[in-house]
Amino acid sequence: MSVELRRTLENLLDPHQEPADRWVYTTCGYCGTGCGLYLGARGGRAVAVRPNPSSPVNRGRLCLKGTYEWKTLEHPERAVVPLLREGGQLRPATWEETQQVFVARVRDALQQYGPEAVGIYHGGQLTMEEYYALHKLAKGFWGTPNIDANTRLCMASTVSGYIRSFGVDAPPGCYEDLDVARVIFIFGANPAEMHPMLWQRILRNRQHRGAKIVVADPRRTLPASAADLHLRLRCGTNIPLLYGIIHVLIKEDLIDKAFIARSTAGFDELAEAARHYPPEVAGELTGVPAVDIVTAARLFGRADTAVTVFCQGVNQSVQPVDTVTLINSLHLLTGKIGRPGCAPFSLTGQASALSMREIGGAGCLPGLRNPRNPRHRQEVARHWGVDEGILPAVTRDINTMLELIDSGRLQFLWVIGTNPAVSLSHQAYVRKQLERVFLVVQDIFYPMETASLADIFFPAAQWGEKTGTITNSERRVNLVRKAVNPPGQAQDDLTIICQIARRMGAGELFPWQHPEEAFAELRELTRGRPNDMTGITYDLLEARGGIQWPCPEGSPQGSPRLYTNGVFPTAAEDSQDYGPFNESPGRARLWAVTYRPPAPLPDEDYPFWLNTGRVIEHYHTRTKTKRIPELNALVPYAFVEINPEDARALRLGEGDWVKVVSPHGWVKVRARITDVVARGEVFLPFHFGDLDPGEEAHPQAANHLTSRLTDPCSRQPLTKVGACRLEKIPL
Repeated sequence: MSVELRRTLENLLDPHQEPADRWVYTTCGYCGTGCGLYLGARGGRAVAVRPNPSSPVNRGRLCLKGTYEWKTLEHPERAVVPLLREGGQLRPATWEETQQVFVARVRDALQQYGPEAVGIYHGGQLTMEEYYALHKLAKGFWGTPNIDANTRLCMASTVSGYIRSFGVDAPPGCYEDLDVARVIFIFGANPAEMHPMLWQRILRNRQHRGAKIVVADPRRTLPASAADLHLRLRCGTNIPLLYGIIHVLIKEDLIDKAFIARSTAGFDELAEAARHYPPEVAGELTGVPAVDIVTAARLFGRADTAVTVFCQGVNQSVQPVDTVTLINSLHLLTGKIGRPGCAPFSLTGQASALSMREIGGAGCLPGLRNPRNPRHRQEVARHWGVDEGILPAVTRDINTMLELIDSGRLQFLWVIGTNPAVSLSHQAYVRKQLERVFLVVQDIFYPMETASLADIFFPAAQWGEKTGTITNSERRVNLVRKAVNPPGQAQDDLTIICQIARRMGAGELFPWQHPEEAFAELRELTRGRPNDMTGITYDLLEARGGIQWPCPEGSPQGSPRLYTNGVFPTAAEDSQDYGPFNESPGRARLWAVTYRPPAPLPDEDYPFWLNTGRVIEHYHTRTKTKRIPELNALVPYAFVEINPEDARALRLGEGDWVKVVSPHGWVKVRARITDVVARGEVFLPFHFGDLDPGEEAHPQAANHLTSRLTDPCSRQPLTKVGACRLEKIPL
């Protein structure tokens, strides 16, 4: 063990936090788990974090990233002043000057080309109040269909899958289900690294209650190594694996016929589709032994309770929406939904990602409303005091917006709290379009990859420097509270959005003086909807450690689980979209889908399957975590995981430089030799950008390698679908 690594590990046990003179209640701002904690401040500075022992989410525990989160508030690269491009360079400017240019460019684009000439792309680091203001500005004042969020990269396929099965995008289960389920099926997820506090709950369930853990994953991750059964399927074969399990459930009568008859539609079609995937056929397609498919089906079907947790191994792989519907169908077929220990449970990637979805980040109107439903449109327009005709009936995803830039139809793009010059697939195309459009970037650090392309840069406040609400993976709304002031001239996103709106003459639509006033307005828009929050107040959130919606007025306890009565909001007047699921109101829909083998498949020129993903030490594009020494020391540079047999064939050793080449680009990274990946498959973390320091300047962002392929329903980029080759770089 190196001296540097030993010191880092010692620091993890003793983070050397200064004593705080006050502790402020808040919620972690990293992943979608939503851990409760207190942020310590001293002399106006953030100095420490401690877990909230009363939090029902993390119960007094924190992961690596949460432990050091306070250090993101104290860094010399925090953005402190607005910047304006002049003569090809960004120079310091005033808020007055930069906002005047912003407003002039937006007005010019709207007047010359109409609402589709402006666009917004935002991240999952904002509060619900900030999302609400942003979507109100875009849809209720600009009237633009061009607004998207980076849920497009993370959860868009889950959104579509939940809607197709249940009528609305609402995770049915809760974390308590992980504590009591007899079987936990981890499908295309790695909670040990991505959601560590949930993984700890799963392990405690096994230790104290004897829960069985089944993992479906091409990689031998920590959960796969610890599992009772690892279904090591080939990349891109989720559909035949699920069909094989469903085939066994139906054949061996491990289904709940009464629930199917009472609460679902489409069983005959699904059963016919699954009939073509007996375990032997599914095994040939997936590489999973037929006996293991049967064992998994029997474990799931015979257990009284079961939870399926899933994440990017579903959402970013082949046919992600179809896969989500089949996961939902596992639970509908067996009646394992709406009761303790039973749910198809998606794990969200960002702290407030579900907040953005319920406000409209995945294409809906606030309150999980259908933007094509006349009554839903009228309700929003009336609440906002605008003409219904201004509300877009559809919204466009970021990939479509890039195409509009390419064609000259989109003139102005506002990027807030996300880093598409690292995170979006096919970077060669992305960066070309970001260079072409008039680009405004609003973020907390400078330099960063996307900001280097900006025409205007707004310095923003971050977690710990602003107050608002966020919703976690289990629909728990919770508070983040301001503990310290933002540095320099940085302002919180809600303030910036409202300033822009007022400069454009929409001040009457944005009258709030405090985030709680914005929350009161958006809360009323949820009345009677599946995410009803009319019973929630800021004070109640802090007193209870968050509340799970729906929480209608008069029922402040909230709702841990959905669909407890077996009735689903699939009626056209209730649902979040129109579709075949409307044909059987009140019933969930079972979908028969057609398996389409992945393309492009590895071939002679690109013989390896390319898989991208995450590691525990870093978060998204490392905008925060690369600036925390304790985390960066653990994984300081990009790498590619290569199976030992493949490494021997290529004469590669641990730490060798490797050029990874795809049809779309190349990167230069270090080799990590490990049997975590199977033969013929490689894995790259996508966190690293080309501004990250290295021994020399070279491309290392994994999305140089990925294609522009998206799911036709969710329009989510399929960043786990690709092929590449490896070239050893001589010393």
